Order: sequence, then structure tokens, then C-alpha cells
Amino acid sequence: MIAYLTGQLRVKNLKTAVIVTAGVGYRVSMPLSDLSALGEAGQQVSVHVHTHVREDALELFGFLSENSLVFFEQLIGVSGIGPKMALGILSGMETAELADTLGSGDHVKLTKIPGIGPKMAQRLVLELKDKMKFATPTWASGGVLSDLRSAISNLGYKSNQVDKAIKSVEHLAKQNQPLGDLLREALREIHA
Repeated sequence: MIAYLTGQLRVKNLKTAVIVTAGVGYRVSMPLSDLSALGEAGQQVSVHVHTHVREDALELFGFLSENSLVFFEQLIGVSGIGPKMALGILSGMETAELADTLGSGDHVKLTKIPGIGPKMAQRLVLELKDKMKFATPTWASGGVLSDLRSAISNLGYKSNQVDKAIKSVEHLAKQNQPLGDLLREALREIHA
């Protein structure tokens, strides 16, 4: 799976960017805010990528920050939210504001995002509210906990297992333990 791309920006529009790496152009769907921050054609760019595989397609979804990628993966874990709708949600509201909105349970504010009705907004709040209370500080701080979250997720563990494992090693992260040690302890927690 493709997890990260660095290359030359060939072209971009309101939904996608084409990034050329080693002579291959990758079409990457991105949130509107990230697309506008990419710069102009010909510039060197780097994006975190979620590879989505379906029977009939292989799609790449890109983000300038790993925090946005993690948020996107949380959104697509919600029943009824596919990758394109999750991208629309991230295009409709900045990540930090969305995390605050979900964490506070303000489903009415979510209905202002195009394509999100009252029932979907309530489902988002119901399924992600508790995760936002825990996850927002970790994502906001970035660094080793964000890298650890990505590493565990890439190993195929479910989001609730990842959240539990991250929480169990937060105290070690504050002591500046290396990522390898944190990963080992987190996996031990999952398998306990």
C-alpha cells in the first residue's frame, strides 16, 4: 500500500492533485484546504496517503499532515461514511474545529457541512465523541504519539485497540521513550 508520496506537483484542481514520482503520476484526492496549500505546478510536494482498495478501483487520498490522515481514517470507520464523504467533511470544516465540534457533541454545527444531514451528524457525534476527547490532544501535539498511532494502525489493528494501546503508553511518551519501545509496549497492551 502507498502510505506517503514525495514528488513534483504536475497539476491540481478542486478535488485532486497529480504528483509525479519516479516518472509515474499518482492522482490523489485531497481536502480543499490541503489542495490550496500545495502550491503551484512544478513544485516539490509531500503528502501522507490513505490507499483505498475496492473491487473496481484503487484510490489514493492525500493529506499534508499525518493528523488529517488519522482523522480521515477515524471518519471512514463510521458506518455510512465512505472515503469521498470523509473527504467532503474535511473540506467543509478545518480538522481542529471538527474535532472540537465532535468532542462537544454539537451535531447541529455538523449539518452545515454539505452532504451531512441531521441523522448522519448525530451518528458522527455518537461514534466519534469519546474518541475526540482522547485523540485531539494527541493529534494536536503530533510527534511520537502520532507516529505510534500510525504504526499500530498500519499493522491492521482496529481503532479501539489503537486508542487503548496509545493511552497505555502516554506516560512513557512523556518520559521521551523511543518510538520502538513505545510500539513494543503498546503491542504488549493489545495482546494482554
